[in-house]
Amino acid sequence: MDASDEAALGLHQIEGFLRLEAGRREAHRKARDFARELPGFTTDQRMVIEEAYAREEVENSRRVAEQIAERVGQVRAQYEVRHRRFARETAAVMAVITTGLIGLCIAVILGTAAGSA
Repeated sequence: MDASDEAALGLHQIEGFLRLEAGRREAHRKARDFARELPGFTTDQRMVIEEAYAREEVENSRRVAEQIAERVGQVRAQYEVRHRRFARETAAVMAVITTGLIGLCIAVILGTAAGSA
């Protein structure tokens, strides 16, 4: 792996970390807003609810990301199958066309040679 590949990988990892942290912060903000609306709870009780809500939000986000990643893998596999089939079919058609053109060239050459004799 050269330096540019390592730099790209590092940037990708940093981006992933920053997205994860932003998601966690957003989950905690939502949890705080939710807990603030609950009447009759002490500060400690609100904090417990806030933590549980935030954990659930993060877990839901993780599950959604895993489902998306799984679907991306499925679509990629389907694409690769289609691409291989397309490449095989294209190669077969090109072989037929090339063979036909070679045959045509040979016929023209033989016809020209026969006509001049």
